[in-house]
Amino acid sequence: GIFDRELFKKLDRVCDDCYNLYRKPYVAIDCRKDCFGTKTFGHCVEDLLLDQTHYKEIRDHIALF
Repeated sequence: GIFDRELFKKLDRVCDDCYNLYRKPYVAIDCRKDCFGTKTFGHCVEDLLLDQTHYKEIRDHIALF
């Protein structure tokens, strides 16, 4: 498969925005752990009022690589 940089950036942006929301360094770190597979990432998606199903699908796709 081909690594999709745009999808990765989209997930990474969630973590950046979540960090900007809470200003806690551990949020940005935990959000990206395990290829965005942590509960922190899920909480960030929820807290930013994003579509959880959409971002889970992107995360699952990225995790295949």
